[in-house]
Amino acid sequence: FFLDLSKKTMSTEESKPETPPVEEVAAAEETSPAEEVIEDPEPEVQTLEDLAAEIAAAERVDTSKYDIMKPLPKVERPDKKAHDDAIAAVNEALKQLECDREEITAKIEAIHAANKNSELTSARDAFNILRREKSELLTERKGIMDRRDHVRKSMDSLMVDQKSLRSGLKITSLEGIIDRLAELKRLQETTSMSLSQEKKLLKEMEVLKASKKQVSKLSAFSNNIGSQKDDLKSVQEEARAKNKQLDDVSARINTQLAILDSLKEKDKGSRDQIPTLIAERDAVRDTMTEKKNEIKEHRDGFKNTNNDWYDLQRAQRAQKKFKEAEQQRHYIAEKSAREKTRAEEELKKIPYEIEMALCVHLAKYLTTTFVVPTSANKPATSEKKPEVIAVTEDPFAGFKPMKKKTDDVFLEMGGCRKNIRKRVSKQNKKTAVDQPFRLNMEVFDEFSVLGLTPPTAVEAVAGSIDELMAKKKWYSEQPRGSVPTVRFKYFFYLFLDFLFILYFNCICS
Repeated sequence: FFLDLSKKTMSTEESKPETPPVEEVAAAEETSPAEEVIEDPEPEVQTLEDLAAEIAAAERVDTSKYDIMKPLPKVERPDKKAHDDAIAAVNEALKQLECDREEITAKIEAIHAANKNSELTSARDAFNILRREKSELLTERKGIMDRRDHVRKSMDSLMVDQKSLRSGLKITSLEGIIDRLAELKRLQETTSMSLSQEKKLLKEMEVLKASKKQVSKLSAFSNNIGSQKDDLKSVQEEARAKNKQLDDVSARINTQLAILDSLKEKDKGSRDQIPTLIAERDAVRDTMTEKKNEIKEHRDGFKNTNNDWYDLQRAQRAQKKFKEAEQQRHYIAEKSAREKTRAEEELKKIPYEIEMALCVHLAKYLTTTFVVPTSANKPATSEKKPEVIAVTEDPFAGFKPMKKKTDDVFLEMGGCRKNIRKRVSKQNKKTAVDQPFRLNMEVFDEFSVLGLTPPTAVEAVAGSIDELMAKKKWYSEQPRGSVPTVRFKYFFYLFLDFLFILYFNCICS
């Protein structure tokens, strides 16, 4: 932007004459179209509530608990040391309870160890062996009974099939069918009969021939039923043997149970301690559970309090940012008001006043420094003596200034001063014509800002003064904002210097 503006400025300054005539400027103003002033729409101002909600959301503030637009409550930070001390105290109690539980467990194990090698333990082991043996026999008997039921079921189904097959047959043996067929064939060959009787005879023979397969199947059913009966008989014999073994084992179990009851009566005192010790151990375990719950409650309470404190810290930070944003908003509003007032004051001022003053300053500097003053260009001055006003009521009337006497001085150093020689040659100042022509860098910068060329000799000073006065007149005729100001050029040159330094540093690095 600065570079484009500088190019435009340089091109306009090169194209324009140094002292344009007033008629051309007026004509340019008449021919230029009127610029329409379009006011920018005022940006929508964010309300304080929306600003507070935005800051609270950015800082993750719980708006249900805290309102950053109102004064926040004061919450003390939870004491971590006190929390740790309370947890440590409960842990010490837990350690003591753990020691008590281990002690009770050791007592129970000692009683069990004492009873492990006793007669009661041996009797109990023998009793358990008998019970396991009985359980195995019962399992085996159950398997035998299941096989018996399966054999009975298959035998019953075979008998039902045999009965249904037998009901459809007149002759149930294969020999009987063969004899009956031979008899019917002999009747057919030796006896004279009608056609219907012969057809009936042939049909019966066909039925008998067809029933041979059914009779053979019936004989197979009979054989299967016989084998099933043999299997059932053997299974029943096995079941009777198992029942006898079970009766024997049950008798031995009853005998061992009686022995076990008698031994229990002997060891009743030591065994009665175990339920009491187990109850004590359960009570200790319940107390330990309560202590652990107490630790959990302590930690949950500290966590909630700590979370509340951190929520308050976030709310305080958000409130601080809200106040800073509010102050920034007031500052921006005041600054815009000041800038508006300053702009109005600037509009009241004469445009390009600084440039015209710089032209006058440079012209005066060149005139007073390099132009030889003559009687013709010296202004006529008339000095007026100041009027003396007489004092009517003087409180110091009749007083005279006191004269200091040297007799009152105790010590005077240096004595009398020597008469200083006055040289007439140095009192006569050299004129500007006799001096060498010099201009410092500030004058060159000021001429460059105005777009003029500084003089390089005494003979060019008068022309430079005329150019400065013409430039002043030209600035007075320019409308406001049509030409870059001195301040703008100054900042523009500073920006160019900064870019050059940055480019040079990049090349060097």
